[in-house]
Amino acid sequence: MARMLLTHGTVVTMDAERRIIPDGAVLIEAGRIVRADRASAFDPNALGDVKVVDCSGKLILPGFIDAHAHAGHTMNRALGWDTRSFWMAYMEKIYHHHTTPGYWYAEGRLAALERLKAGITLGVSVLTNAQRADDPRIAVENSRGYGAVGNRQIVAVGPSNPPYPRGFHQYREGRWESVSLTFDEIMTKTEEAIELVNGTFDGRIQAFIAPFVLVGSVEPSGPTPADRAVKLTDLDRKMMRAVREIASRQKTRIHTEAFGGMIRLAKQSDDALLGPDVHLQHCKGISFDEALILAETGTHVTTTPAWGQYVTRCPVPELLGLGVNVAATTDGVAPGIPYDLIQAVRNLAMIQQGALNDFYYLPPGKMLSMITIDAARAVGREHDLGSIEPGKLADLITVDMRQPHLAPTHLPVHTLMLYGNAADVADVMVEGRWVMRGRQVLTVDEAEVLRDAAEESSAAIRRAGLEKLLKPSDTFWDYRNHVFEPRLP
Repeated sequence: MARMLLTHGTVVTMDAERRIIPDGAVLIEAGRIVRADRASAFDPNALGDVKVVDCSGKLILPGFIDAHAHAGHTMNRALGWDTRSFWMAYMEKIYHHHTTPGYWYAEGRLAALERLKAGITLGVSVLTNAQRADDPRIAVENSRGYGAVGNRQIVAVGPSNPPYPRGFHQYREGRWESVSLTFDEIMTKTEEAIELVNGTFDGRIQAFIAPFVLVGSVEPSGPTPADRAVKLTDLDRKMMRAVREIASRQKTRIHTEAFGGMIRLAKQSDDALLGPDVHLQHCKGISFDEALILAETGTHVTTTPAWGQYVTRCPVPELLGLGVNVAATTDGVAPGIPYDLIQAVRNLAMIQQGALNDFYYLPPGKMLSMITIDAARAVGREHDLGSIEPGKLADLITVDMRQPHLAPTHLPVHTLMLYGNAADVADVMVEGRWVMRGRQVLTVDEAEVLRDAAEESSAAIRRAGLEKLLKPSDTFWDYRNHVFEPRLP
């Protein structure tokens, strides 16, 4: 691979010194960063065989990292929005009983495409909204979709919540089969999926083991009061032990979701899913004692802005003050969240500032850190991703600042984080290879990806009998939705 010199851009390194280099340049060779410096420090004539790319008017940044989202959701945008109390049930019906391998390949391509065009060069994908590990083909086909588009993916696969056995429908050889799996069988399938996808596509695809939530015996999607989050069940302990064993055998990391009460409970186990090899999503409604546990164990936290954060927020500034690494995620994309990390971290900062009545928390520089180097730390990739430094992989993006909403650019990072959005990403490079130039994706036919996804999505919705969700509610244009029939389950 020939050398490449990206020159005359503003280089935002995100290195330890957080250098911003006006009229800067980045030298790349064999897919890795050789050096970042002022453009005047490089003589292209002295570099031999080098391709020079003019980045005038652009920021050059490390690729964004989205450390939590869900495979499947791009196929169901806004579906169930009008009756969100039942949204989880709607999605589980589709994902667990009415999807084919082709559905998961189409979703992988669509999700990878949206993330790529948002500057996300590495994204975590939890398999469905409530985890599905009964059929390893889902992980294989979804990762194959990412492999076709060209960005990186971490497939997060693991057990669903109890009760067990769990029932699913699988599509094989032209017919649907009903299956029911015990916890042990689910864990066997989980490990099989990890073995099948981890390290594929030249290492661009990884796999983490990821139970649906940290503690399955309490409230799964919100905080549990202290007088109910008292003691781990035998299945809780068995799950943590099994996850630890698979992570050790497969030499991989652990990811799961956590809410208030779970962290204190998890600490009761000798195999607690806490520590430097774990990142916990959400962490809403956690107590001060639980924040201290996260700090003491070196557990990473990732979190997403959502209306629920106004009631039970993740205490981001407090966690940062205790030394906990915290990254922002999209948790995309259904029922109403895009793969836009700039928007996500900006909204997260606004929620935290409002809750604490202090708009000095989470300034723009920290916001950018939370979707680059801090996110790289959360997924264990800070050694080779997340910043522009010699020896790191050349996963880079450019943002075209020559646009009315970004001009004039007196303060480049402030401007990007306060006014920018995903559509401002102009170019994307993964390991020194361009996969998008001038917002044109070079690896797949975008129109064909969109057509395939639309067909697969519509077919699954029909199979699930959820066509009723394809029309707005009767009070869609009113100031409040209050007529929901016939959209209820």
